[in-house]
Amino acid sequence: MKNFIFLIKKPLVLFLFLTPLFLLAQTTHTVNNNPDVSTDFTDLQSAINAASAGDILYVQHSPTSYGNVTLNKDLTIVGRSHSDAGYTTSIGTMSISNGASNATVTGCDINSLNQTGSASTIDGLSFFDNDINSFGLGSTHTFTNLNLQGNVFRSTFTLSQNSSNVTITNNLFFSGSISFYMVDTLFFSYNVMGNTGNMSINNYATTNSQLNISNCIFVLNANGDRTVTLNRNGTNTIQVDDCVTYNYNNTYMYNFETDTYITINANVQENTNPLFTNVTPATPASIAGTQSNYDPLNDDLTLQGGSPVNNDGLYQGYNFINLGIPTGYPSIKILSHDPTIAKNGNLSVTIEAKTN
Repeated sequence: MKNFIFLIKKPLVLFLFLTPLFLLAQTTHTVNNNPDVSTDFTDLQSAINAASAGDILYVQHSPTSYGNVTLNKDLTIVGRSHSDAGYTTSIGTMSISNGASNATVTGCDINSLNQTGSASTIDGLSFFDNDINSFGLGSTHTFTNLNLQGNVFRSTFTLSQNSSNVTITNNLFFSGSISFYMVDTLFFSYNVMGNTGNMSINNYATTNSQLNISNCIFVLNANGDRTVTLNRNGTNTIQVDDCVTYNYNNTYMYNFETDTYITINANVQENTNPLFTNVTPATPASIAGTQSNYDPLNDDLTLQGGSPVNNDGLYQGYNFINLGIPTGYPSIKILSHDPTIAKNGNLSVTIEAKTN
């Protein structure tokens, strides 16, 4: 990370992405709906419509949402971040449609992710480092080789039956209910699950299917006992491996539901502190020993060396960034600037440049 101080004699628009050199051979477009800027497009849907398969759209941060869009091409859509204050790229509803195979979306705050258009097969779709409030794919289109990694899922999450070869890893779930209608080729592992109330994970696939949940950490801060509820359809089963549960208000318990159709293997550790590197302490300090202000979007969820779950957790094998700044894309951020300058004077701007 480097800081630079610039003296600028005339006002300039600073685009807060540095294009990686290895992407220069591809056609890139800048989308920016801020007023009085020079840009390729001010409207994201117009940029999608005009772009060719394989193009990259850099969607700049803005206080104004880019609205509802339909993604129907093999494009890479790169937002500035999903939660960095003042540097957020927001999208209303993103609807996935015919032609979106191999598309990638990263660094965006998406209110709703769903599908539209006539039934087709969409292969190789990826979502990295996004904040997605409502997620629902697989009810109309057939999704194969779907990859969800490094995202924050806040509300409802439903993966329907028209899906296969789905990888869901290194995500942060606030969702109170997670429903799978396909589990046979699902890899669900290395996620951190955090919710204030009971969490429900549902295996609603056709009967005689097993949902495997592995290497996940279930944590919350609740004033009462909580349960990870595991539901299934018919004769389905659920197996839990190498997972941990913990209530930061450790006067109370946080346990998995038990039943004849649920297998909780011996390597599961219930009510065990995962020892994240830094968790916001409780206030007042007098209750710090029994409670914390667990804040996963700001806490450091890497694991301490003495953690009982060193092979588990959000960061296992992935560079998860709490604020949703896209992994692998350099960026810059304005740290300070002169509030006023004299006519024809110099504008002093300090920026921070870093690779993610």
